[in-house]
Amino acid sequence: MAVTFRVQDFEGPLDLLLQLVEQEELDISNISLAKVAEQFLDHVNEAKNIPPEELADFLVVAAKLMYMKSKLLLPSLVDEELEEGPDLETQLREYQKFVAASREIDAMWKAGHRSFVRADRPMKRVEIGFAPPPGVTSNDLAAIMRRVIARIEPIIRLPKASIERIVSIQEKIRDLFQRIKSHAKTTFHTFLKGTESRTEAIVSFLALLELVKQRFVLVDQKNLFNDIDISASPDAPEADPLAHSFV
Repeated sequence: MAVTFRVQDFEGPLDLLLQLVEQEELDISNISLAKVAEQFLDHVNEAKNIPPEELADFLVVAAKLMYMKSKLLLPSLVDEELEEGPDLETQLREYQKFVAASREIDAMWKAGHRSFVRADRPMKRVEIGFAPPPGVTSNDLAAIMRRVIARIEPIIRLPKASIERIVSIQEKIRDLFQRIKSHAKTTFHTFLKGTESRTEAIVSFLALLELVKQRFVLVDQKNLFNDIDISASPDAPEADPLAHSFV
C-alpha cells in the first residue's frame, strides 16, 4: 500500500502499522483509527483511478486493526475467523498472488483465449495386476476355464491310429519251411492265403527269396505273371534255415 499514514508514535504504511501492533511494539489503544481512516479518504479524494486491489488492501488491514481495538475494549469479543489463520504479512502475499493471477486471466480473456492446457501432465503410476469383476469367485473362473478348454479340445485332439502287428520275416521263413517239409511242394499263391496286408505279402516274398538263397527250396514260373511253384530242394542243408544269416 503506497499511502503513508501518520499517527501517534508511527509514520509509514498501514500494513507495517498492523505488524507492529500484532508484535506488541505499538499500543493499539494509543492509535486513533479515525485519523487513519481520514488520511486514507484524503488519499482517495486526491488520487485518480485508485486500483481496486489498493482499496481491498486497506479494508483488510483496517478491519484487522478495528477488530484488535474492539477486542481491547471488549475482552469477551472473539471472532474465530479473525483469530485463526496466518499472519497479515502471509495473507497479503497470498492476496497479491491472486491479484496477479486475476490480471493475467483477464488479459488472456480479452485476447480471446478461452481454454488452457497443462504443460506437463503428471503420469499416474498404475500397478498392473489381475482384477476380476465384482462378484466373480475362483469357482466361477474355474468353470469358465473348463468351458474354454472343452471348446478347443476338438481342435487339438490328435487322430487315433491302431498299430498293426507286423509279421516278422523269421515267422514267414519258418512257416514256408514247414509247409515244404510237410507237402514237398506248394505255390506262392497258396502261401499268400491268409495274409491281411500288403506288408505281410512283401515279408512273405522276402522269406521265399531267403529260402531260395540258402538252397532250401526251388522255384519255377512257367510264364510271366504266372504263379510261382515252390518245391523242396534235393540239396537242402540239414540245418535250420533260421540258423543262417539272411538279409
